[in-house]
Amino acid sequence: MKYYFLTILFFIFIGINCSLWGQHSATINRVIAYCPAPGQHINRLFPPPDQSDTYENVLKYINRVLVGNNNQKTIGLGAFGGYIIVGFDHSIINKKGEYDFKGFGNAFQNNSEPGVVMVCQDLNKNGQPDANETWYELAGSEHNNPHTVRNYKITYYRPNQVKQDVKWIDNQGNKGVIKHISYATQNHIFPNWITEDTLTFKGTKLPNNIVKNGSSFNLTNFDYGYMDNHSNDASIEKNGFKIDWAIDKEGNHIDLEYIDFIRIHTGQLQQAGWLGETSTELAGIEDLHFPKANKKIQISINNNILTILGTNNLKEISFFDLNGRKIHSVQKKTTINLSSLSKGIYIIELKLNEQKIIYKKIIL
Repeated sequence: MKYYFLTILFFIFIGINCSLWGQHSATINRVIAYCPAPGQHINRLFPPPDQSDTYENVLKYINRVLVGNNNQKTIGLGAFGGYIIVGFDHSIINKKGEYDFKGFGNAFQNNSEPGVVMVCQDLNKNGQPDANETWYELAGSEHNNPHTVRNYKITYYRPNQVKQDVKWIDNQGNKGVIKHISYATQNHIFPNWITEDTLTFKGTKLPNNIVKNGSSFNLTNFDYGYMDNHSNDASIEKNGFKIDWAIDKEGNHIDLEYIDFIRIHTGQLQQAGWLGETSTELAGIEDLHFPKANKKIQISINNNILTILGTNNLKEISFFDLNGRKIHSVQKKTTINLSSLSKGIYIIELKLNEQKIIYKKIIL
C-alpha cells in the first residue's frame, strides 16, 4: 500500500509540472538523508544549536543550505562514516569516458578531507533510494591502496557528561575517542537529535593523509575520485566524477546507464591535533551534462497515433500505468499506434541513445 501511494504521488508530481522530469536544475534538488558522525561542528554549525533538536528541523536546515545555493555554502559530515544522501530532479546520465558530475567542498591547499562517493538508481521511480536499490561506490585513486579498508565498521557512544570526548570502537579491534576540542563551544559533539545512545557506520575507510609540520598539520590530497579533496577551482580531472568508476561490494565494475542518488561519507578516521577530526564538507554537486540535456522533446497524439518530435536518438519508449506497471514497450519508433491501450493516464519513459531518460505524462 505504501509503495502504491508513493508511486501515485510521484506521477501526480510529474503531471502538475507539465514538463519533462529533469529539465530544471543541474544541481542538488533535495537532501534525502543526513546523518553525521560526532564532530567539532555538529550541533554548533551543522546545524546551529537552535535547529539541532529534531531530525525534521535538521533536514529542513540542510536542505536550505544545499538546495539552490549555487555551491556557495557547506555542511559537514563529522568523523568517519557520517553521511548525506542527495537527489536531483532528473537522472544524471553516464556518458562513457566523460566526467558526469562535479563535486564542490571546502578543500584548499594542505586541507583535504576526502569523502567516499556512492551512487544509486531509482529503479522503481518513487523518488527515494529503497532497500532493494543497490548502492555502488565510485572507485577513486586510493581504491587499490593497501591501507584502504573495505567494510570498515565503527560505533560511536554518546557521552554522559557535557564537553566530553566521544568514545568509539571498530571491527578491527581498535578503540579511541573523537576529541571535544577546546573551541567546540557546544555541550555535545554527538548529534543532539539522535535518540539512540550509539551511532554505527559501515563503509570504505581511506588511508590517513596527515603530515605534521612543526605545530601545524597538512592534510594532503589524493589524486582523484573523492569529495572535498581538491579546491573547487581545480581541474575537472581532480573534482570530476565518472559513473564509469562504479563498483559493487566485491569490487567488480558495474555498467550503469544513469544514476539518481548520490551518497557521500567521511572517508577517514584521524585527528590533526588542535585542528580536531577530519570531516568531509559538501557545498554542492553539478550535473556536467545538464546544459546539453536541456532540449525540449515534444509529444503529440492524434487519432490514437503518438508522435515524438525533437529527437533522432530514441532508443526505446515504455508506457506505465498509475500503479507503476509497464504496459507496453516499443523500440526505435517515433510514431506509435496507441489503439491497443485503454483510455486513461499513462507515464511514458523515453530512453535516448546517449543514455538520457525522460518521463512525461499522456492522457488517452
